Amino acid sequence: MNGAALRSSAVRLAGPLTVLATWELLARFGLINTLLLPPPSKAFADLMVLVSSGYLWKALYASLFRVVCGFAFAVTVGVILGMAMARIRPINDFFDPLVELLRPISALALFPLAILWFGIGDGSKIFVIAFAASFPVILNTFAGARSIDTNLIRASRSLGATEFEIFRGVVLPASLPYIFTGVRLACGVSLIVIIAAEMIGATVGMGYMVLEAQQTFRTERVFAGIFVIGLIGFATDLGFRRLRRWLLPWYRETES
Repeated sequence: MNGAALRSSAVRLAGPLTVLATWELLARFGLINTLLLPPPSKAFADLMVLVSSGYLWKALYASLFRVVCGFAFAVTVGVILGMAMARIRPINDFFDPLVELLRPISALALFPLAILWFGIGDGSKIFVIAFAASFPVILNTFAGARSIDTNLIRASRSLGATEFEIFRGVVLPASLPYIFTGVRLACGVSLIVIIAAEMIGATVGMGYMVLEAQQTFRTERVFAGIFVIGLIGFATDLGFRRLRRWLLPWYRETES
């Protein structure tokens, strides 16, 4: 890692570390109610207890399994449907009203129905994750495929390229930056939905762990769970950024 990358990483970490240090000092000097806002050191100490007992790994496995399954389904369906809607007019005419009708509906509003359809286990949670996370992928894929200059497609056809060659050489490369944006958004949505769903109906998982800690007024454990969820979200988003840089070296954003 070069010097510029190290400086960039240090700047990115400065904000969170400053907040944690300020929070710790305020708690230690008694300037905030530590029952409601325990110092980060206490939350991290409880996190070590969760790690050593194995409880954290059990909860993480349950949540991440549901997230990966629902997220993978959302990305697969979202990319295929978004691309088809952008390139085939009858498919767009059929699915666009359905997408716009379903998109504003909260996935959690469908969770009671999902429990009836798939039971209290993993199936209902995977369903609501896939439902909520598919829309960012569909919309961004659609926008990417529609943003292509039609002159490029006409020029490719005039040179004798087949429709598959146009898709592989023009449409897909131009759409990939948009698809990656949709995937990043979908990952964040997946984490939000699984925590909320596990708080409503689950007996294991990160959401259930946080809810159980709240009900017993163990606020340090609530914050320990929040820290873990935040780190997972940060790490996955960073991973998608690195993957995009590797797969799309020709594409750069000022923020990445």
